[in-house]
Amino acid sequence: MAKQMATKNLQNISDILGAEKLNYEKVCYYSEIAKDPALINLLSELKEASKAHYGAVYNYLKSHQQ
Repeated sequence: MAKQMATKNLQNISDILGAEKLNYEKVCYYSEIAKDPALINLLSELKEASKAHYGAVYNYLKSHQQ
């Protein structure tokens, strides 16, 4: 039962990783088409934060896979 639960948790984290990737791709897209300097700066910050968050989720998932 614990193994089944761990597998389900890892699947959920894998789903979160996919969502984080999509978020990063969207921020990258919007940062390419933005014209306003303030918006460009904000999107640049979001891009870095999103990249870091994706990396953290990725590393967690990889460290817990068999």
